[in-house]
Amino acid sequence: MGRLLSGYIHMAKKIINVFFTVLLIVLIVLVVFIFITRATGNSPAVFGYRIFRVSSGSMEPELSIGDVILVHTVKEDEIAKGDTITYKGTSGDFKDMMITHKVVEDPYEENGAWYYQTQGIVPGSLRDPIVTYDQVQGRFVSKLSFLNSIYTFFLSPAGLITFIMVILVLFGYELISLILSYKSIDAKDEDYYAPPAKKKSKKRKKK
Repeated sequence: MGRLLSGYIHMAKKIINVFFTVLLIVLIVLVVFIFITRATGNSPAVFGYRIFRVSSGSMEPELSIGDVILVHTVKEDEIAKGDTITYKGTSGDFKDMMITHKVVEDPYEENGAWYYQTQGIVPGSLRDPIVTYDQVQGRFVSKLSFLNSIYTFFLSPAGLITFIMVILVLFGYELISLILSYKSIDAKDEDYYAPPAKKKSKKRKKK
C-alpha cells in the first residue's frame, strides 16, 4: 500500500512539473509574440496564419477597434470581391500601417501583377488607393474574441507586473523541484555506496 501511494505521489509530481513547464513556455511565447506585434506592427506567420489587432473603426460593425483577428496567407487569384484582407499601407498617414478592409471590386491582373480595390464599410468611407498583392498580409479568417482581453491585459502595466510575478513563481517552483530531486539522488547514492553493515556473529557458549 505504501509503495502504491508513493508511486501515485511521484506520478503527480511529474504531471505538475510538466504542466508548469508547458505553462511557462506558453506564457513566454505569447508575451513575446504580443510585444513583437506591438513593436513592429507586424506579426510572424505560423503555418501561413497571422494575428493582427484592429486599430480603427473603419470596419464597424463587423470589426471594432481592439479586435484581435486571424488572417491566412492566400494566393493572388484566391482573393475575391467581398473578401476582407489585411494589407500594409504604402503612402500618406497609412504608410507601414496594417489596414484591414473589404475588397469592393473584382480583382484584376495586369502585366503579371494583381490589384485589389478595398474600402472600409463605415458609411461615408472613401476608397483606398489600389492595393498590390505584395502588400497583402492575408485574408481575414475570424475574430479571436478570447484573445482581446489577454492582449489588452498583457500590454498594460498591471499585466506586465503579473507576468513577471508568474514567471518568478514558476521559476522558483522549478528551482525548488530541481534541488529536491538532486538531494534525493544524492541520498540514494550515499545508501548505495555505504559499506554494508557488519553482521554480529553469535558466539557459542562454552559448556
